[in-house]
Amino acid sequence: MKSVSRNQQSAAELQRQFQLENPNVSLEETMIAMNKSQISFSAAVQVRNRLVQAYEQIMNMPV
Repeated sequence: MKSVSRNQQSAAELQRQFQLENPNVSLEETMIAMNKSQISFSAAVQVRNRLVQAYEQIMNMPV
């Protein structure tokens, strides 16, 4: 979760720097960081969903 948060913060900072027309930040770099952030967040959500699904299956098992 920390890496997901770092990716989101990094992408947000690059986006802010690009909007401020920082010559050291390119559109390509910004878009890659934003996509990386989105992919890592989606992966974390999928892992969470699988964990919840596994928990629900275990809870529904007859004992």
